[in-house]
Amino acid sequence: MPPSGAPYERKLVSPAFLTSTHGQLGCTTCHAGQPQTLDLRAAHQGLVARPSAQPQKACGDCHAEITATFARSLHFTARGMEAGLRALVGTVRWAPSRHAFQGACQSCHATCGDCHVSKPPYKPQPPTVLGGFLDGHRFVKSPPTEVTCGGCHSGRVAAEFTGAYEGFPADVHFAKAKMTCTSCHTAAQMHGDGSAPPNRRAVTTKPSCLDCHPTAAPGQSRLRAHNIHGTKLACAVCHGGPVRSCFGCHAGEGATSRPTLKIGRNTDPNITHVYTLLRHVPTTPEMIDRLTGLSGTLVNFDRVPTWKPATPHTIQRVTARSRTCDGCHNNPNLFLRLGDLDPRGPQANGRVVTAPPRPRSPTTR
Repeated sequence: MPPSGAPYERKLVSPAFLTSTHGQLGCTTCHAGQPQTLDLRAAHQGLVARPSAQPQKACGDCHAEITATFARSLHFTARGMEAGLRALVGTVRWAPSRHAFQGACQSCHATCGDCHVSKPPYKPQPPTVLGGFLDGHRFVKSPPTEVTCGGCHSGRVAAEFTGAYEGFPADVHFAKAKMTCTSCHTAAQMHGDGSAPPNRRAVTTKPSCLDCHPTAAPGQSRLRAHNIHGTKLACAVCHGGPVRSCFGCHAGEGATSRPTLKIGRNTDPNITHVYTLLRHVPTTPEMIDRLTGLSGTLVNFDRVPTWKPATPHTIQRVTARSRTCDGCHNNPNLFLRLGDLDPRGPQANGRVVTAPPRPRSPTTR
């Protein structure tokens, strides 16, 4: 997305904010500083630019319940990325890797104000948001998801969901049902429930397809395919479109991306299905060596697959796989096989590959 608004629109405090509930608290209640002086430099001594970086201190007096749970949420802690990095570096290498996580990965965490007051300062490459106010510093209870969610997740998820990638049809929930991110990902999920899940798949309030489609549950569906496959297949195996996979290293140069559509074995204990769509993540053995000053920081590189369960935001009601049995059973190229693996990748990718299902005979179709 292009830079949102002229520079003054991104920084100018609206007069309407001054009479709002939050505006009447006064600037220094949240941002500190020195209100007794008119000198610009002196007035900004002790300024707190992002007060909600300490949510319970800044917002907890009025929003105690939300801030208590949000402080442990994935959006605030970036714990999912931390858990992923810890798995790769192991206990011994975590200490020298911590500053790399804090300086790179954790910089993507979100505070209360990052969603309800400001636009994301996302600018590594086009599309760009460049931060600023959502609405002249007024607090927006339900912020526009195309700016807030899309600003941080536009590199892959938002673009897939809205059909922004050329050749990718928009997700049916966006194109036909006119749903937004928060139609599935509710405030309760974003704010957290007070637990400390290690990753997004362990979040108890995450959405499920069956929340809206209970009659698609195995054994309760009028469609034979739903009942036959039971819980072995994730819904996206049949209903997901291509996803954007990245190859190379996202902490350095040489990363590339391309659409992939591969079915493989699930290795995540938080997912009950045996088979799922996969997405490749850009991990290389030397990925953070330049940040740690060490050689071979990722000591567990061979133990962690780089082909991981995908959560496609490219869902279609009808695909070639859902239309006929032959869409999968006579299409071996859909399945991740040994020949698809980069020999430079981790040995753990071997646990994800799967043999294609046996072709269906005419009498069983």
